Amino acid sequence: MSFRLFIYYCALCGGGGAFVGWAVGRALSSGVRNETLQAGLRGLSLGLAVALALGLVDAWSQGLNQPFTALLRVLTAVVVGTLGGFVGAALGQSLYSRYDRESFLVCGWCLVGVLVGAALGVFDLLVAASRNEDTQPALRKLRNAVLGGGVGGILGGMLYLMLQSGLLGLFVRQDPKAQWDTKAFWSPSAWGLVALGACIGLLIALAQVILKEAWLKVEKGFRAGREQMLVKPEVTIGKAEGCDVGLFGDPLIERLHARIRKQGQQYVLTDAGSASGTYVNEQRVVGPVVLRSGDVIRLGRAVLRFGERAKQ
Repeated sequence: MSFRLFIYYCALCGGGGAFVGWAVGRALSSGVRNETLQAGLRGLSLGLAVALALGLVDAWSQGLNQPFTALLRVLTAVVVGTLGGFVGAALGQSLYSRYDRESFLVCGWCLVGVLVGAALGVFDLLVAASRNEDTQPALRKLRNAVLGGGVGGILGGMLYLMLQSGLLGLFVRQDPKAQWDTKAFWSPSAWGLVALGACIGLLIALAQVILKEAWLKVEKGFRAGREQMLVKPEVTIGKAEGCDVGLFGDPLIERLHARIRKQGQQYVLTDAGSASGTYVNEQRVVGPVVLRSGDVIRLGRAVLRFGERAKQ
């Protein structure tokens, strides 16, 4: 998918996941008297649902041509996000109950956002470490997601409090005789958590896109228009299901056609011995070629464009 769609779906799925998490958490915490445990259970449901939704979008953006890997990616995100939701919400509620300052609630949601963001980068880091590969690309993705999740948690937490107090105030002014329990009133809590989830998803996606280091855009070929960040030490291109950039349906493209490796601060393209060859700016690749931002890569009928952030 394009980066624009990636941002849109992360925000949409973050908000939708938060609404599901609110509904599940409300049922799960029903009858629980301890406020800290109640908040932890609701945060657990929120973290699970949002991490699941964002994990699916992340797996989709990386390509679903490796179903087992995509499943592990999503499950890892769910586990980390669930724990993060419980810890962040419980800690925030505990501090709020002790000091009666709403800023502690925002800090709790910030921690939820940080750990949900971490959930999207942990899998890549674990894979790189298990294969003794360079972990810098995975650490960069983890850093960006954590930064975005933290900022999204702060903004979303503030919106949560504004919506909760604003909507309750609106209804109470309309009927001052009504006796409403603010902790049980479902509407502000639901909309506030939707805003929280949407902000976390939006900022995680924005941070990854804005701070990305290198990427490929498919300008012609299978699923033209999609963009993919290069977050692995080696990215494979071809029509095999195990390739990171799948280019299917082209007889001129080999199962493993080319590789892009991160070497120091440079990205190097090599042909994998294909019959039709790999071309950079219409020059056939004979040995390793250092890629520059804007380079056009042609494989068979497919055309890819390499992009890279300007180095400081």
